[in-house]
Amino acid sequence: MKPSVYVVVSMLHVSDGEAMLFVNWAHYFDRLANPQVQMPKIEKCCPTLYAVMTGDDADGVYECECKPDGTMYHGFALKVEVLKGLAILECITLEIFSKGRLLANKCLKMYLELHDNPPFPAWKDGLDEVWN
Repeated sequence: MKPSVYVVVSMLHVSDGEAMLFVNWAHYFDRLANPQVQMPKIEKCCPTLYAVMTGDDADGVYECECKPDGTMYHGFALKVEVLKGLAILECITLEIFSKGRLLANKCLKMYLELHDNPPFPAWKDGLDEVWN
């Protein structure tokens, strides 16, 4: 049996009429201690990750920190419009599922870039912290 990973996409209300889909990467990016030195290497090795981290992702996925329950979460997000005045579960539509799939696939692509061509050796090893 081949090893596999799965992605959990959470959905949080941001404001009335807007929600955020979020994938938690925990403390993985605490490794980014010196962005001026590290980001050029990330750009070469992991172009999808670089685009997301710099706000240039064509699909609107962005790097995000959030604290919905008092605990700091760091990961990647995608904002989505929802109908105003509805509970979060009532907001889930086929379009939301589609956006969730897009976010999950983007995270898997970033994972594969980091796994197959890590900008720094410890970054590959650190994937186990998030994905296992």
